[in-house]
Amino acid sequence: MYDDSHLGHARTYVSFDIIKRIMTDYFGYNVKLVMNITDIEDKIIRKSIEQGRDFNELSRYYETSFLEDMRRLNVALPESITRVSEFVPEIVEYIVKIIENGYAYESNGSVYFDVTKFKNEPNHTYAKLEPTSATNKELRDEGEGVLTSVDASEKRSEQDFALWKKSKEGEPNWDSPWGLGRPGWHIECSAMASAIFKKYPIDIHSGGVDLRFPHHDNEIAQSEAYYKCDNWINHFWHTGHLHIAGKKMSKSLKNFITIKQILEEYNPRVVRFLFLIHSWNSLMNYTTEKSFPEAVAKERKFTEFFRTVKSTIRNIEIKSTN
Repeated sequence: MYDDSHLGHARTYVSFDIIKRIMTDYFGYNVKLVMNITDIEDKIIRKSIEQGRDFNELSRYYETSFLEDMRRLNVALPESITRVSEFVPEIVEYIVKIIENGYAYESNGSVYFDVTKFKNEPNHTYAKLEPTSATNKELRDEGEGVLTSVDASEKRSEQDFALWKKSKEGEPNWDSPWGLGRPGWHIECSAMASAIFKKYPIDIHSGGVDLRFPHHDNEIAQSEAYYKCDNWINHFWHTGHLHIAGKKMSKSLKNFITIKQILEEYNPRVVRFLFLIHSWNSLMNYTTEKSFPEAVAKERKFTEFFRTVKSTIRNIEIKSTN
């Protein structure tokens, strides 16, 4: 984590909190929720270097801020929280196993996943979630990170993605069989999930729709390569995009809205109603003029209804005692 959480984060975590409560409180399912927190990542490292701060300190600051935002939104804590920095040995072991299984290779101190070898296997398919994005270079580059500048000769194919990154001067690093480096973005979730859930397939993997490719598709590939299986996750659930007045939320467009800013104007119940009146897995277009007034009206209607119910119950109880 490297910045304050925004309205899009709120939509994802509030939506899945509601879904989990329905599953546990209404249907009686036993749900064990694990939340992975990325505290080793290119944007975190870049910001920590720019500010002259330790990357760990920066990440913990924003993690604490995020968890406070979730508390205020009444999002229940998960049963487990995993942080990349606390699972580096497990991540290294995970990568070693993928290499042993023949689906990754070391090159110049880094380790890359061999996409061609994987997708040429008869029981594997690469980019299961978004097959049309498999050749999208812009998305692939974004997934590799802002600090990545790899010589094309290092990789067997431009589709190959980093499992382990050789650290440059000034970047945090950990020891490994391939020298000092740090985990790639995608490998962390597979290794940490496998450390908590000892068996596969895992029932549900969730996140925002923007994570489908390359992040979740790469998770699927490396995990199937690790387990030598063809199904690591039974179901992927993705919340839809959140747009502000028809445009993607972006600081450069000055339409970036943090959770803290929203909670200065509206109470948490209204925020939850804002997301309840939209389908959780579809595009949500937020507008200042319409979105919250509608949520405020819904929240008021339900509040008045339950006040009426409580008043009626009290009157019945009073009459029954007379």
